[in-house]
Amino acid sequence: MQCMIASIAIELTIRQMVVRSNDTALCDTGRQQMTRWIRFEQDGKPGIGTLEGDTIAVHAGDMFAGATPTGQTLKLSDVRLLTPCDPSKMICLWNNFHQLAAKNDFKEPKEPLWFLKAPNSYWPANKPIQRPATYTGKIIYEGELGVVIGKKCFNISEAKAADYIFGYTCVNDVTAVDLLRKDKSFEQWARSKSFDTFGVFGPVIATGLDPMKLSVRTILNGKERQNYPVADMFFPPHRLVAAISKDVTLMPGDIIACGTSLGAGTMGDAHNVVDIAIDGVGSLSNVFDQVLPSPYLLGAPPRQKKICVVGAGAIGGLLAAKFALAGEDVTVIDQGAHLAAIQKNGLKLEWHDGKVHTAKMKAVNKATEAGKQDIVVLAVKAHFLDQVVRDIDSLLGPDTIVLTVQNGLPWWYFQKLGGQYDNQRLQSLDPSGVLTRYIDPSRIVGCVVYPAAAATAPGVIHHVEGDRFPIGELDGKETERVKELHDVFVKAGLKSMVLGDIRSEIWLKAWGNLSFNPISALTHATLVDICQFAETRELAANMMKEAQDIAQKLGVTFRVSIDKRIAGAEAVGAHKTSMLQDVEAGRSLETEALIGSILEMAKLTNTPAPAIQSVYALVKLLNKVMLLEGGGVKVEKIGKAA
Repeated sequence: MQCMIASIAIELTIRQMVVRSNDTALCDTGRQQMTRWIRFEQDGKPGIGTLEGDTIAVHAGDMFAGATPTGQTLKLSDVRLLTPCDPSKMICLWNNFHQLAAKNDFKEPKEPLWFLKAPNSYWPANKPIQRPATYTGKIIYEGELGVVIGKKCFNISEAKAADYIFGYTCVNDVTAVDLLRKDKSFEQWARSKSFDTFGVFGPVIATGLDPMKLSVRTILNGKERQNYPVADMFFPPHRLVAAISKDVTLMPGDIIACGTSLGAGTMGDAHNVVDIAIDGVGSLSNVFDQVLPSPYLLGAPPRQKKICVVGAGAIGGLLAAKFALAGEDVTVIDQGAHLAAIQKNGLKLEWHDGKVHTAKMKAVNKATEAGKQDIVVLAVKAHFLDQVVRDIDSLLGPDTIVLTVQNGLPWWYFQKLGGQYDNQRLQSLDPSGVLTRYIDPSRIVGCVVYPAAAATAPGVIHHVEGDRFPIGELDGKETERVKELHDVFVKAGLKSMVLGDIRSEIWLKAWGNLSFNPISALTHATLVDICQFAETRELAANMMKEAQDIAQKLGVTFRVSIDKRIAGAEAVGAHKTSMLQDVEAGRSLETEALIGSILEMAKLTNTPAPAIQSVYALVKLLNKVMLLEGGGVKVEKIGKAA
C-alpha cells in the first residue's frame, strides 16, 4: 500500500473505483445511474461537480436540489478536495454490528444508539489528521459507511426512508479513546470524538447504490485491519434514517455514520496512512503523523540523556539498544558472558519484522564504574533488586529519575499513594526495607512493560512483539520530567503515554502475569496453549477474578474484561513467559513479585484467594527444588531409538 498523500494518488484511487463500478446499481428506489458527487476548491472558490475518472463535470446550483451541469470540466489534480458536503450534523452509531456485539458480549440494542460529532471536526480526504495538543493518549480509527441525507425529513417511516437518502460516503470516525471513560461518572462520547480533524469523510458521495451489497475495508500502513459487510448491521440505512428522524430533523447533507465492526484500532506508529475503502463508493485516505507534538510534547527533541540500564536481559537489553540507537549515552550493568559479548561486539537487537541492529554502548559490571546518570532503569528481576540498589548512590545525581520495569507489583506500590495504606511496606517485595531506604520515592517513575522479548544468546536480544511502555508519577501528577521521559521513549521509536493512574495499568499487566507466568512455569505451555486449553484457561480466569476483587478494594478499576485480557494473551501466540524462560534456564523465579505480593494484599484487604494461594505454593516449591538441585527443567523431544 503506497502513501496516498498527493492529490494525484487520491485521483488514481477514485479513478480505479469508477472503472470497477461504472455500471448501474439497484437502490431502494429502483434503478438509477451511479454518480459520484464531489466538492472542491479552485482559485479560492468552492464548487461542486460529478466525477468520472479524473475529470470533474462542474455543476451549478445545489447538489441536493437539482444541480445542473455548466459544461465546464476540470482535472482532479487541478483542484483541492473539500468534504463532499457540509453537514449541519454528523450522527454516529454505537453497537450496530452483530459480529462486534458477539465478540464483546454486547446486547442487541432495541433502538439505534447514537451520538454527535461537532462540525469543527469535519475533515476531507487527503489532509492530515492532527493530534490534539492537549491529549497524549491513544487515537483510534473506525472505518464506516456514511449515509448522506438528500431531503429535509422528520418522523418518516421506514418505507419512505430510501426517498430521503441521497447517497453514501466513506467515514473515518477518529477517537481519542482514553478520554471516553476517563471520568467514571460520565462517558465522554462527544468530547472524545469531536476534536478538530476527527470527523473525516469523503472523498465523494456515491448515488445509485444498494448499501446492503457493500463491504467496508480499513487499511492501516498497508495492512488490512477491517473488512466487514454492511449487511451485518442491526439497523441498516433505511431503518437508521427512519428511527433517527423521530428524534431530530434531518437536513440535506447531514451524515449518519453507521458504526463500525471488528478491527478498529490504534494509529500507533509515528507515521500512519489510513484508508477507508468501500467498493463502489471510493477510498478515503488520510495521514496521521505523531511527530507533532511528539516529538515532542515539550516542543523539541529532548537533549541527549545519560541512561544506565541495570540488567541488560530481555527487556533491559531491548530498552538499552533502542535508547542507544536513538543517540542516547547508554551504559549497561550486567555480568558474565552477556556482559563480555556486549563489551566486545555491542548489543544486537533482532526486531520481530526481521530487522537487526547492533547498538554500541558502555558495558560494566559495577555501578561505581558507570558514573552519574539522568535516568536509571532498574531492569533486573524483582528479587535481585535488593542486591543492585546498595550501590545505586553512585549513579544518582540531584535530578536522576529511577524507572522501574519489573514484572508484577512494585515494592513502592503504597508510597505516595495517600489514603488508608499510604507508605505501607510490602514485606514480600522489600522484606529488609533496603529498597525503601536506598531509593527516595520522589525519584521513581513507574512503567508498565508490554513488549515480549527474550535474550537468545550472549549479547543478543530477540523482540517477539509489542512496543508500549506507559509511564506515570507515583502521585499521578503530569510533571515536566515525566513528559520529557515520554519523549525519550518516542525518540527511541517506542510507544508511551503518561498516565494519571499508573497503578491501575500495573494491575492490568500483573493481572496476566500472576496467572500466565506460574501456569506456564508449571506446565511448560506457551501463552496460546494456556488460553486454548479449557482447564488452564479457567484456572487463569479464576486467579484473575480473585486478583480483581483484591484490586477493587484498593480502588483500582480494570479497563478491560477478564475475557479480553485472556484473548490478548492468546493473540501473542506461542510465546514462553519470562517465568518459563527462567525455569528452563535454571534461574530463580519471580515468585513474590508476581504472586506473593498479591497474596500479601489479599491478606491486607481480607480477600479470599484460594486459586492464587494454591498456584503460589506449587511455584514456590518448584523454585526451591530448582535452587537445591542447581538446575532447570526443560521439555525436549525424545529421539527414536536406533
